[in-house]
Amino acid sequence: MYELSAKNDRLSRISEYVAEKELSVMNVMLKSQYDQYRNYQDSLDLIQMKYHDLKHQITGLRAESDEEKRKKWIDSMEKEIAAFENISRTGNQVLDTILAAKIFHCRKNHIQITCVADGKLLDHMHVTDICSIFGNALDNAIEHVILIPDPEKRLIHLTVSAQKGFVFIKIENYCEAEISKNEEDLITTTKKDSKNHGFGLKSIRKAVEKYDGSVVFGVQQNWFELKILLPRVL
Repeated sequence: MYELSAKNDRLSRISEYVAEKELSVMNVMLKSQYDQYRNYQDSLDLIQMKYHDLKHQITGLRAESDEEKRKKWIDSMEKEIAAFENISRTGNQVLDTILAAKIFHCRKNHIQITCVADGKLLDHMHVTDICSIFGNALDNAIEHVILIPDPEKRLIHLTVSAQKGFVFIKIENYCEAEISKNEEDLITTTKKDSKNHGFGLKSIRKAVEKYDGSVVFGVQQNWFELKILLPRVL
C-alpha cells in the first residue's frame, strides 16, 4: 500500500513538473509574440514616415530633366508606396501592425497573403491575446508554405468576420503535407526541437479559451484551416 502511494506521489510530481514546464514555454512564446508586436509597431511608425516622405519626393522628381531616369525613379517609388497602401487596414491597430510585418515578410519570400478582416470585432480582446492568436497562427502558416518549392502554391488567407452572435476567425494556408494529431488533439510537430516547439496551437487555444471560444483545425482539399469561434461582444 505504501509503495503504491509513493508511486502515485512520484507520478503526481512528474505531471506537475511537465505542466509547469509547458506553462513556462507558453509564457515565453507569449512574451516573444508581444515583443515582436512592439518591434513591428516601431518599424511601422518609421515606414509611415518614409511613406509620407516618398509622396513629397515624387513631386520633386517629376522635375527631373532626364525623362528616362525620371520615369524609372518615379515608377520605383510609386511601387514602394503602393506596397504600403495595400497593407490591410482592418480597424484594429494591433492586428494591422502584426499583418504589416507578416505581409512584408511574405513578400520577401514570394508568399501570397490575402486578408479580409473586420478588426473592430477584436476590440474587446487584450493586446497579448491578439498577438498570441494571430502571431502564432501566421507564423505557423508561413513556416509551412515557405517550404513549398512552387511559389504559386505559397498561399495564405486570413478572415475575421461576424457570424450571428460570434466572431469567426479563419487562417488557412495551402498544404500538401500529411497532418497528424497527437493525444492532445494538437498537430504533431515536425521540428527537430520537439521539446520547445509545437506549442503554437496550445498558446492559441489558451488565448481563445479566455473568451469562452473554440478552436478547430484540419485539412480540406489541400488547405490547412485553423478556425476560431468567439462569442461576439456588442
